[in-house]
Amino acid sequence: MHEYSIACEIFEQVIATAEAHEALEVRHIILEMGRLAHTNPDQLSFCFKAIAEGSIAENAEFVVEMIPPSLECECGYTGTVDETQIGKDGELRSELLEYIAALECPVCGRNARITGGRELIIKSIDIETEVEK
Repeated sequence: MHEYSIACEIFEQVIATAEAHEALEVRHIILEMGRLAHTNPDQLSFCFKAIAEGSIAENAEFVVEMIPPSLECECGYTGTVDETQIGKDGELRSELLEYIAALECPVCGRNARITGGRELIIKSIDIETEVEK
């Protein structure tokens, strides 16, 4: 389960940032995760919470915002992929999206270059720096 090692890296970054700002508590973490990142958001959240026990991030809300894949095609199209159009039968196949190596251009139908959707970015960390009176 590689989510554990990813959660460890996120935890280290969150704690380093919090300590650099003399935080007393980490309240909220928002992570942007591409649908092609090959990472399960629920498992990642579970691992982060387990790692954070006993730290200033122990009670932090851990939010994962999913980013759709984006692509660029020879025909000039650039944009995100409509996940409902993946699958030959027209059914929503987003559960399989993370395993796709190439995506069809929605304009011309050719294989397009994937330009986004593999991100794993700490978008924000909300911290408490002093005791409220």
